[in-house]
Amino acid sequence: MESQTQTLETLQTKVGSFENDLKKLWTYIHDNEKKTSERINRVEDRVESADFNLTKMSEQVLGLETREEEMRAELVYLQAQSMRNNLVFSNIPETQGANASPEDCERVIRDFMMEKMKLAQELVDSFKFDRVHRMGQRRQGSSRNIVAKFTLFKERELVRRQSSALKGTGNYVFEQFPREVSEKRRRMVPRMKEEQRKGNRAWLSYDTLYVNGHPVSEGIATKR
Repeated sequence: MESQTQTLETLQTKVGSFENDLKKLWTYIHDNEKKTSERINRVEDRVESADFNLTKMSEQVLGLETREEEMRAELVYLQAQSMRNNLVFSNIPETQGANASPEDCERVIRDFMMEKMKLAQELVDSFKFDRVHRMGQRRQGSSRNIVAKFTLFKERELVRRQSSALKGTGNYVFEQFPREVSEKRRRMVPRMKEEQRKGNRAWLSYDTLYVNGHPVSEGIATKR
C-alpha cells in the first residue's frame, strides 16, 4: 500500500508539473499571439497610411499634370497672340551663294505683293511692318519662307484675303501659328474638304473646324 501510495503521489506530482508546464506554454502562446496580432495591426495601419498617402500623391500628380496642360495651352495661346499679325510667304526665290549680299526681305515682299498678288503700289507702300525675315537656316537649292509681321492687323487681313490671286502660281500666303496649332489644323484639313464636298460651309479658325457655323470636334461626324 505504501508503495502504491508513493507511486500515486509521484504521478500526482508529475501531473501537477505537467499542468504547470502547459499553463506556461499556453501563456507563452497567448503572449506571442497577442504580440503577433499587435504587429499585424501596426502593419495594417502602415499599409492603410501608405495607401492614403499614395492616393493623395496620385491626386497631387494628377493636379500637376492638369496644371501643366493648362499652362502649355496658355503658352501656345500667348505664342499665337504674338503671331497674330504675321503672314508667311512661301516659294519666293532666295539669293543663293556664300558671297550673296544680305537680302532686303521687306522690299522682296512689297514687290511680291504688287507683282504676284496684284495689289496697288500706293497701297503696298503704305503698309507698315514690325519685322520681315527669312525663317530657319539657309539650305542649298531651296528658298526659305519669309515671315512678315504687320504693324496693323487690318493690313495683314487685307493681304491675306488677296492670297486667292496666287492660285496656280505655286506661291502661297498663310497665317503663322505655333507648331501645336499648325499640326491640329493640318489634321482637320481633310475633314474640312470632305464637308465642303458635301456642300457644307466649312472653314478653319485658329485650332477649330467650323461646319455650317458650328464648331466640330475631331472625329465627330457632322449632321447636315
